[in-house]
Amino acid sequence: MKTETPNKTSGNCCDSKLVKVAGNKLTSTSAEGEENTYTLAEDAKVTCNGKVSKATEIKAGSTIRMTMCNDDKNKVNAIDCGKHIPDLAMSKA
Repeated sequence: MKTETPNKTSGNCCDSKLVKVAGNKLTSTSAEGEENTYTLAEDAKVTCNGKVSKATEIKAGSTIRMTMCNDDKNKVNAIDCGKHIPDLAMSKA
């Protein structure tokens, strides 16, 4: 598993594009085009457009903002998605 350097950093947050959610694993792509896999915390808070949601309900390709655990940067405590998060500009490498 690769550790991602957050794209848009604000404390323990980073923005990326969702690839998929399978079980407690979330795969996303950074602005640089790197695919990374994270573990979802059992009690991860998920919101879409301000409403409580499930990670599996977020569509692939959506820009998401993830909040990581302080002690484990590969564990996600919260996911937020919606129109209030700017679309992630992907670099063309």
